[in-house]
Amino acid sequence: MPQRLPHRRANRRRTLLSFVAMLVLFSLIGAACGPDDLPPPGTADNVVGAPSDSVATVSTGRPSGELESILPDLTPVADLPAAPADEAHTSYLPNVPPPIARSDQRVVEVHLEVTEALCPIDPASGTSTLSWGFRVAGDTDHECGAPGPVVRARVGDLLRFTLTNPADSQHPHNIDFHAVTGQGGGAAALTIPPGESASIEARLLYPGAFMYHCAFGDVPEHIARGMYGMIIVDPEEPLPEVDHEWAITQSEWYLGETDATGEAPFDREALTLEEPRFVTFNGRTDALTGDNALTMAVGERARIYMVNEGLNLNSNFHPIGSHWDAVYPEGATHPVNHVIRGSQSTLVVAGGATVVEVLGLVPSTIILVDHALVRTFYKGAIGQLVVTGDENPEIFAEGVSDAGTAPPPSDSGADGGGESATAGDGGEDGDVEAVATDTVRIPVGAWDPANAATAYSPSVITVEAGTTVTWTNNDGVVHTVTSGTSNGTTATPDGLFDSGSLELRDTFSVTFSEPGEYPYFCTPHPWMVGRVIVT
Repeated sequence: MPQRLPHRRANRRRTLLSFVAMLVLFSLIGAACGPDDLPPPGTADNVVGAPSDSVATVSTGRPSGELESILPDLTPVADLPAAPADEAHTSYLPNVPPPIARSDQRVVEVHLEVTEALCPIDPASGTSTLSWGFRVAGDTDHECGAPGPVVRARVGDLLRFTLTNPADSQHPHNIDFHAVTGQGGGAAALTIPPGESASIEARLLYPGAFMYHCAFGDVPEHIARGMYGMIIVDPEEPLPEVDHEWAITQSEWYLGETDATGEAPFDREALTLEEPRFVTFNGRTDALTGDNALTMAVGERARIYMVNEGLNLNSNFHPIGSHWDAVYPEGATHPVNHVIRGSQSTLVVAGGATVVEVLGLVPSTIILVDHALVRTFYKGAIGQLVVTGDENPEIFAEGVSDAGTAPPPSDSGADGGGESATAGDGGEDGDVEAVATDTVRIPVGAWDPANAATAYSPSVITVEAGTTVTWTNNDGVVHTVTSGTSNGTTATPDGLFDSGSLELRDTFSVTFSEPGEYPYFCTPHPWMVGRVIVT
């Protein structure tokens, strides 16, 4: 260790020079950004016994044409009414304010104030530190403000934000909102010494989950001491309803050794070496464990807004014992962006975000971690999501059952004398009465084998030649409409048509020009089968 000290002192001198350069940089940074635009999704041409003008398309409701702006059409500021008085815009983690249900743009007022207090970081070891943070103005019940409150509004809203730095504070502070387009995310206009307040008005142009943080002076120190939070901007079309919504932040604490009183000092050398002593969810090692664990029931869906406050490390957000059923990469929730389904881990960059959803499928305790597991096992990045309810041995069971050892099923009916699900009849719809319609729904819960009989509704339809049939996915799970046969476990496509992945609210259409029977199935869920009878 004595040989390392001169090197660390040299590091300190170089770091001070770096800080000066960074201060100049932050004084020049502007947060204006151009449209984050994407080309439109493609369409698929399919012909089913038809001339070349018969087309199957997947509709996602996304804009057509290249590089179209995704900025909202803004109501003039002078015409904006105030948000409803009963609409909540702030909460403390892990809770989030309810989704914004209205369809118009409003003025949303939020007033936060600075905190500077000795706060617990690792109760198990009795470690506290002098942290700086934010709380709802006037809320004396929250002395510790790391992380700060969750702020929530709707895209297109005017955020009228006020920050107060109490007179007994020791330092100037401000806030840089990653959701704000303007100089430094508003930081320059919100810089205030102790005893003063400042305000900004800013339009929220992009939906998603965003970081906010203090960007005054030695910016890394202000963030490392806890001056950060999350702002959620709801899209114009709300995300699908879920049973639970929570907020999680990940952050790093650069602390020295704990003294006899339990206080650990801020360690600047550890900060410059990017070697945090603790890495936490929601500001402390026990914020999401034990009595503070998140809870949900089997059959429920939960959405987590997650911001990696940093300061330095990327997060590898992972649910041990489950999966992210849906991931909105980088927390960007505009409908032009593709949702990832069935992810094991998702990368969240420092200063970035993600939005993930998890299903309660079996009773268990899902362990939330940064899968850079040193941070979880040794530094505190751990949370618990407790799922309660009935066991489901179809998904998970301890021990070994007699499955796979029973005699093979009888072949009776395979010769056409019965109505079992065979590769020749397109599945278990042989006794289902055909319905005259040109629309088919994929209802909520279609993924569940228990709902196989209604997974396509109706499962057998009859249409006249020349009719275009349209399927709509109303389930929160990706499905397909793939021509061919399935016996419930093994499917054989015939290449006539295939929707590809249909996400929530996507549609798929096929024009049938020749009489006949057209069986189809869902590729990821082969127990989902249907049939089109063309007369």
